[in-house]
Amino acid sequence: MNEAQPDMSMERVDIAFEVNGAAVSVCVPPVRRLSSVLRDELRLTGTKIGCDAGDCGACTVLVDGEPVCACLMSVASAAGTVVATVEGLANGRLSALQASFLDHGAAQCGICTPGLLIAATALLDRTPCPTEAETQDALGGILCRCTGYRKIVAAVMDASRHA
Repeated sequence: MNEAQPDMSMERVDIAFEVNGAAVSVCVPPVRRLSSVLRDELRLTGTKIGCDAGDCGACTVLVDGEPVCACLMSVASAAGTVVATVEGLANGRLSALQASFLDHGAAQCGICTPGLLIAATALLDRTPCPTEAETQDALGGILCRCTGYRKIVAAVMDASRHA
């Protein structure tokens, strides 16, 4: 006689990590995508869900300082890490990078903007004065259908000069 095995994917566990400087703990199935936990459990809706396959980069967040597609990461993998979302870039007012995006008209529909800002933040954190090629490479994983990238690259380059 073969007993039915319980579906462990729905078992809820406590998972603790840091988000935007605050310690958080969620009780969710460990296989849930980090992107959905950020949006649905923590109400951080700045992280967009575009493709849910890692192709568009709209859900990009920083995990321990590295940009990752949150739709490809289980929340269990985030345990003990430091996560930064687009909401963490500003402290009551726009960051220099966000202001530069506005000044250059680099944000259009807003779906890719959070991912672009996070990818650009990671770039500027490790390379304060990037070349145009380095900037293009850093942003290459984020799909934008609205702007053609010129204004986005210009905004990042300008922010690097005024940081």
